[in-house]
Amino acid sequence: MVIWVAVGGRGTLVGAVLGALLVNWARVLLSERFPEVWLFFQGALFLIVVTVLPDGIIGWFRSGGPNRARSTLGFPPKVQTYPAIDLAEAVQQERETIHHE
Repeated sequence: MVIWVAVGGRGTLVGAVLGALLVNWARVLLSERFPEVWLFFQGALFLIVVTVLPDGIIGWFRSGGPNRARSTLGFPPKVQTYPAIDLAEAVQQERETIHHE
């Protein structure tokens, strides 16, 4: 059970649920095909999570992990934009004020 929380992310209920789903899914897949390997995989998974992802999957997403992974693989990082902000009336008024000065 501890590995569920470690994989998903400590301190969040969503992380614990996500970790439980992922670990149990992996257990079902691996124990059906390779029953003698499951415990080794579980041990390796725990070591990887403790050393590489100490905050779990949720913590990796919160700290910008996907953008770092994209840049490591040579892709440009995705930039978050807010397209609806251009439609806001206050922004349009300020834009007009700036252009008229």
